[in-house]
Amino acid sequence: EARLVSTGESRVIAIIRDVTERVTSAEQVQRQLQRLSALHSIDAAITSSFDLKVVLSVILRQITNQLGVDAADILLLSQQTRRLEFAAGYGFLSMTFQHADVMIGQGYAGIAALERRTVSVPTLDDQQAGFLFTPGLAREKFASYYAIPLIAKGQVKGVLEIYHRSILKPADDWFEFLATLAGQTALAIDSASLFHDLQRSNIELSMAYDAAIESWSRALELSG
Repeated sequence: EARLVSTGESRVIAIIRDVTERVTSAEQVQRQLQRLSALHSIDAAITSSFDLKVVLSVILRQITNQLGVDAADILLLSQQTRRLEFAAGYGFLSMTFQHADVMIGQGYAGIAALERRTVSVPTLDDQQAGFLFTPGLAREKFASYYAIPLIAKGQVKGVLEIYHRSILKPADDWFEFLATLAGQTALAIDSASLFHDLQRSNIELSMAYDAAIESWSRALELSG
């Protein structure tokens, strides 16, 4: 920032001040406000809807917008098959590709789930892309990839995959916010699972109650 100040004697003094730190601080505050707003939107989606697809759609939009990445998807872990199954995606050029199910320990996503750690591939080449186990992604021309395990209450619920078409060079706060978003995603999945389990239990209880009433009715008819 530069200012010219006249001294009144046909002389001018130039005042130069470095405001880089102030501008950077303002940008950081703005970024933090945007991220807080994103977390609020995700919380609102979790509390207002028990439709997991709707919630995951909101989360993926916030992830791509706030982290500045091109695409992201979420794989859910099936407790029966122990496979990661495609649940939702956003930002891909074509959503017609078939996302192959991934076994625990297989590929980058499977390793992230098995070892409970983030797998980062900041420079994704053709050979590394083969570990994604997703036919059709070669046409997307992704250059960077991250797989983040989604863990809630000590259990792996799935994996969040992030893709970018140029090399990413994220700062520390980027990774911190990524971890926060992953935690929110895991919470959403766990909440939806609890709701569906409760629904199933209520249905089973209702069916058992109806069967008991019918059995008692038959018993009364026979005794009469």
